[in-house]
Amino acid sequence: MPFQITVHEADRIIDVVYPPQPSAEDVEDYLKRIRETILRVGSPWSALVDQAHLRVMPPDMVATMASLNAFAQHHGMRRSARVVTDPASGLQAWRMTKRALLTIPTQTFETREAALAWLRNPEHD
Repeated sequence: MPFQITVHEADRIIDVVYPPQPSAEDVEDYLKRIRETILRVGSPWSALVDQAHLRVMPPDMVATMASLNAFAQHHGMRRSARVVTDPASGLQAWRMTKRALLTIPTQTFETREAALAWLRNPEHD
């Protein structure tokens, strides 16, 4: 199962759902598609990153995704919400955010609904 990318045009949210066990080919394809999507959407936009199904992220993938996060922030990402299901996933998400040196508001949630609500209502920080 590849990464799923959906753009919520009205809310300016790029929504990404991670597969349970992404292969190197999945990651390569995702990087190409997400960069194209980011450039097409233009600034500003927010990210919903659903990692609820992701089991384990290989260490090299953490570095790759951290680099992608830096690219995203440089190209208009203003907020980032991650959906995780357990503490280990939350720690992975935190490490990726820290490694990317993000300076935008980021939060981790247990449900997509809570993450979307936070992204749609930035004044409620």
